[in-house]
Amino acid sequence: MFALGLRYLNGWAMAAADGAGKQRAEWPPHPDRVFMALAAAWFETGRAEEERAVLLWLERLPPPAIRAAEATFRSGTGGGGPVVGYVPVNDTELGRKTPDTHDPGRLKEAGLGLLPEYRSRQPRAFPVAIPADPDVYLSWDGGVPEPHRAPLVSLCRKVISVGHSASLVQMWLEDSPPAADWVPVEGLGAHRLRVSGTGRLDDLERRCNRDQVIAWGGLVARLAEASKSKEKKMLKEQLSDRFPNGRPVSLRPVPGMWQAYGRPEQPADERVPGQSLFDPHLLVLALDGQRPSLHATLKLTEALRGATLAACRAPGAAIPEWLSGHAADGRATALPHVALLPPPFVDHDHADGRVMGLALALPRGLDPAEAAAILEPWLRDGHGLPASLSLFDGRWLECRAELETRARPPQKSLWAEAWTRPSRRWASVTPVVLDRHCGGKDRWEKAAEVVKDACERIGLPRPLDVLLHPDSLIRGVPRAGEFPPLARKSDGGPCTTPMPCSCSSGRCAARC
Repeated sequence: MFALGLRYLNGWAMAAADGAGKQRAEWPPHPDRVFMALAAAWFETGRAEEERAVLLWLERLPPPAIRAAEATFRSGTGGGGPVVGYVPVNDTELGRKTPDTHDPGRLKEAGLGLLPEYRSRQPRAFPVAIPADPDVYLSWDGGVPEPHRAPLVSLCRKVISVGHSASLVQMWLEDSPPAADWVPVEGLGAHRLRVSGTGRLDDLERRCNRDQVIAWGGLVARLAEASKSKEKKMLKEQLSDRFPNGRPVSLRPVPGMWQAYGRPEQPADERVPGQSLFDPHLLVLALDGQRPSLHATLKLTEALRGATLAACRAPGAAIPEWLSGHAADGRATALPHVALLPPPFVDHDHADGRVMGLALALPRGLDPAEAAAILEPWLRDGHGLPASLSLFDGRWLECRAELETRARPPQKSLWAEAWTRPSRRWASVTPVVLDRHCGGKDRWEKAAEVVKDACERIGLPRPLDVLLHPDSLIRGVPRAGEFPPLARKSDGGPCTTPMPCSCSSGRCAARC
């Protein structure tokens, strides 16, 4: 294994994740940005052939794993955005005009107009990420071929910044990198990062067009210094012949390929005999602004389902069965389909039952590429950043949500493992709705068997004991009777009365 190590010498990283918007800082650094820093060092320091060979070898490697600590983001007064500075424009209209050399005042005015203190100011944002640890590692399996080792070390030493020119770094080759925090994953991931690929160096070279730009500038400078008309004529002809379309263009690099990144898989616990048919890696959405109470669970999940179906409904294409919960003929599907969860602030001394976010539990075994193709365009914007999603039920509820990308959000309620880790005993937070009416003197025993059947139906071990009670065993949860009743779709009448439940099993089972 080897890695490219980066140390942010200022303790912060300045790079815009949203392109020209410059409102959001990039973190963790995208592998393609690091590759472009290496390529820039090569472009500007002689273009040694052995270093070019190293870059061509690097661009063909698979996406690297990344070690990067969590970061905070610097914001301006009042928060909500990066610090805004007012900087001089690159040039002024006055300075670009040829002054009248016979008018000393005009000549002085033109000269002063080129000085920064006399130029107009324009607002500019400087998005900054401040990591808890300034060291970052991009690591690959395998080793560095011996012919590439010395040139790679040389290239790393030439890199002085990654992202903005003020984002100073020290870069080195590391043979024993620490364990990665983020690894490439198939399908959906917490992060969507730009990576390089075969042909990336040639593409950067074409877009930079450095040789042509330098050659054009040299001819223009010689033409300005020429004093003889014959020499000027010759230089103009050379400019016209070599550059018939005028000044050559140097374009900004375009984003490379995209790769999903997620947390490394933890070793499976062999003691767990059964697993739910749902994938434990939940897609967690954090709610923005005022959080509703658990009473609004049905409103929230209905709004989330409606937003998901509306965003993923391609013209002329059917919504997949795993997402809609309906077969092609409109009937309820018999296959596993997505479940919607309302992670609340509960099980704490000061818990008040507010819903902190929403989560999508995807069926285990779902093709990651299919899930990503459907959900990624809805969850992310064109820069790969989490999109701000509007949730509206058409009447009472309106809020915004965003994909949670932090490994450890401040609210433990938004940790996926808080709701999916194996446990011998578990209790539901929201009331459980039974799939049938249970009457008679033994209705409580029948209801307990319904819950046991439901656990087996989703792949969990059958609980040994089930307790049904109008009060949840979790702190901060309202009584079951305070939740609005669930209406039947057929006639709008009340469904089976919901109630919290708790179960225990001699074997490990996943929590509700």
